[in-house]
Amino acid sequence: MAAPTLQEILLGGYAFFIPSGVSSASATSKPSSSPLTPWTDGTLGTVLNFKFGNEELDSSFLRPLPFGGHEKVNRKFVVQDFVMIQTREMSELVHRLQHGLSAAINEGTAQTPGLAKDRKIEGWLRLQGRALGGFDRFILDWWSECRLEGENVFDEKVVTPTLRFTMIKVVANVAVAGNSTNFPAQA
Repeated sequence: MAAPTLQEILLGGYAFFIPSGVSSASATSKPSSSPLTPWTDGTLGTVLNFKFGNEELDSSFLRPLPFGGHEKVNRKFVVQDFVMIQTREMSELVHRLQHGLSAAINEGTAQTPGLAKDRKIEGWLRLQGRALGGFDRFILDWWSECRLEGENVFDEKVVTPTLRFTMIKVVANVAVAGNSTNFPAQA
């Protein structure tokens, strides 16, 4: 699989999120790609940038050397994978997390802010990394928790919220089967 190492830098990304319960989305049921409507209805808007990251547990130790002294053995374990996505628009997802709403926004109906103490929304994330030639370099599908990252500042500039999607690998002691990253074949 040498092709990905020789590709131009990605030009941009497209991101979609389907919250749990919408279009039968759950940890055990990933929405179909045919039709694409559940995904396209869940667009996160214009993706300005995205960045992958992980959290590690440092388990390094010192081992004795046969001739005296010690040397450090580096051991690190990835305990969490995430992607940060910055968008140009304020989506329903951003507003819901910002205000701590316990349910999806129902326009025209007042909702009580601050009810969601743990401000996260679980669902399916689809992130498409689109290369300069117009093809998808990768398509990532994660069952994840979404949280608002940082603070949105409302001033004379356009607000560009950042969402953090953390991959959930196990639900109720069962591995999430739909988590995947696909590198499509290119024509």
